[in-house]
Amino acid sequence: MTSAPFPPNDEQYPRPSPDDPWVRALAALFDYDELHVRQRVFTLSEKYEFTDAYGQPRFFVVRPPRLALTMALAAVIGILRIGILILVVSMLMKGGSFGIGIGILIVTNFLLNLTFVLAAPYRHIQVYADESEAWRLMTITQDNKLGLTRDYTIYDCFGEEVARLRRHTIWSIFRASWLAETPSGQPITRVREDSLLRALLRRYLGPLYGILRTNFNFEYPDGTIYGKFDRKLTLTDQYLLDLRGDPDRLVDRRVTLAASILLDTGERR
Repeated sequence: MTSAPFPPNDEQYPRPSPDDPWVRALAALFDYDELHVRQRVFTLSEKYEFTDAYGQPRFFVVRPPRLALTMALAAVIGILRIGILILVVSMLMKGGSFGIGIGILIVTNFLLNLTFVLAAPYRHIQVYADESEAWRLMTITQDNKLGLTRDYTIYDCFGEEVARLRRHTIWSIFRASWLAETPSGQPITRVREDSLLRALLRRYLGPLYGILRTNFNFEYPDGTIYGKFDRKLTLTDQYLLDLRGDPDRLVDRRVTLAASILLDTGERR
């Protein structure tokens, strides 16, 4: 296993024995079949509250915006856009080709957008036991920005790699699809939109005031559905993660928790 880029504090996270109460408390947090998810509004960071079937808080999730770096980068890109526009207008006023001027604007706009994406800071996700953010349970790292897949890695509170999550960019044009694998590459679970037909209708018709709201199925590697992640009919982002179809805990609950987070923030819903 590899070490996380954010190694935990050894004093805060001592290596326990299997009988340590700390281990039992950690195991109890991830012993769930149902979670209710609510995204907080009017916050700079993306923040999520997870409660269990009895309304008890289980997890608190934070994805910082890296606002200062992002705004500084946006300002530089904006200055470059204005400079290029001034140069093109000046060229046209001197009798330059209109077609060449438009071409320059299109190409430079594409290159500046690409530069912004590549230079923008990675936004890793932290999972805590509660909103005090004193006990970090997991870290989900954003591993890339461009490519045929969007990749994330899950680390536990000791900094050990738990699993990897991958969103298939091309296939997700038609039906959003995620795959979770062990560090060695063995499939753990697949998460997909609830049906291809409804997925295509959403692409063309939108959510239709909640009639076609985006829901996901959790599947075993053989395709059998064992869980659902459904959006509630509310104005804010609220979801229900239902894994009662997996009573034997065949799928690591840390993986399903990470997947449920990315089904909102990773899908930009």
